[in-house]
Amino acid sequence: MHPDLERALQPVFDDLRATSGPLPRRVDADWPGIGQDDGGPPTARAVLWGRASGQGVFVELHLPLPHQVVQVADGVQDWVVEELWGCAPTNWLRCPQHPETHPLEARVRYAAAWWTCPRDDVPVSEVGSLR
Repeated sequence: MHPDLERALQPVFDDLRATSGPLPRRVDADWPGIGQDDGGPPTARAVLWGRASGQGVFVELHLPLPHQVVQVADGVQDWVVEELWGCAPTNWLRCPQHPETHPLEARVRYAAAWWTCPRDDVPVSEVGSLR
């Protein structure tokens, strides 16, 4: 796996572990139509696999790490929804202010990736720092 992609995924997976979330199997991927294949910026790509489905994730290699973490966090959250569907609540990572309505979203704040309430735009925790 490309080191930039691995580095971006690590804090998100750390938070999955800290919250007892499911962990995917990661497989390098090279699917067409994203990044350099369509004239866009170079990317590193992988597929996250679980019980029954896969979800593609990618990072644009020219972006700083916090932006890459935000890119992959979105894909990881999509994968978690599919993985938990029908057996557990699917709103990982739960918003502490609105736990029944939506998950937190990763956004760049203070030059780092932060889990943020999408409704109130309040940063809750830096991605990778949950214990």
